[in-house]
Amino acid sequence: MRDGLITLTIAVFGFLLVVNIFFRIKTFRTFKKLAELGISFSKEHMLNKDKLYHEVVSKFPQHEKLIMQHVNSMKLSLRISAICMFVLTACGAVLMYYR
Repeated sequence: MRDGLITLTIAVFGFLLVVNIFFRIKTFRTFKKLAELGISFSKEHMLNKDKLYHEVVSKFPQHEKLIMQHVNSMKLSLRISAICMFVLTACGAVLMYYR
């Protein structure tokens, strides 16, 4: 049981880490494109979609797809990081219990 749980933890963590790295690379690419275009916004814009549309997308409507792609990939990367932390914590707790 213990060896299987350790193997499962390593496999899940490795998978989530690779997926997270993929999305972070994707995010950095869209950030580079936005920076080249002179488009910048803060974390408040990423967390509030109405504020994003009013203050950023309304100024750059031709780049709406790129802006939304960046925001969505950032949110997904954060979610994957949170899941990764949860999996590590849960498996660590179970391993401590069976110790």
